[in-house]
Amino acid sequence: MSKLKIYCKDENCKPVRAHPTDAGLDLRAAERQLISTTNTLVKTGVHVEIPEGYVGLVAIRSGLSKEGFSLTNGIGIIDSDYRGEIMCSMRYNTLYKAYKDIEQYQRIAQLVVVPCLTADEFVDNLEELSDTDRGEGGFGHTGKH
Repeated sequence: MSKLKIYCKDENCKPVRAHPTDAGLDLRAAERQLISTTNTLVKTGVHVEIPEGYVGLVAIRSGLSKEGFSLTNGIGIIDSDYRGEIMCSMRYNTLYKAYKDIEQYQRIAQLVVVPCLTADEFVDNLEELSDTDRGEGGFGHTGKH
């Protein structure tokens, strides 16, 4: 993989791995933000240049999801040609409180960069696809006997 290029005005927002073997880089909130049950965009202050042939995946930190936070789009996708600031669309879902603060520089998400294979050509209007043992089984199919 080519090197991941990162631009950050604020050094405190620079994404880092907590441990050398971590898959993801921690993303932090660039400013304090009140999160409620409606979608709220949280700025990270981070811009990246992802190498061609790779994609960035943004996921909520597990500790925040345990507290009731979620990314409204589940997992964010950062294409290799995107140069804007990474922002996380978040919401807070709990029966106990209508909102909660995200503090400035709090770790909120992780960025994982993985290879992305894109098809150059598509074959459509097929009569059928090749058969497999699994076939059309999905949504828990492989866990049933």
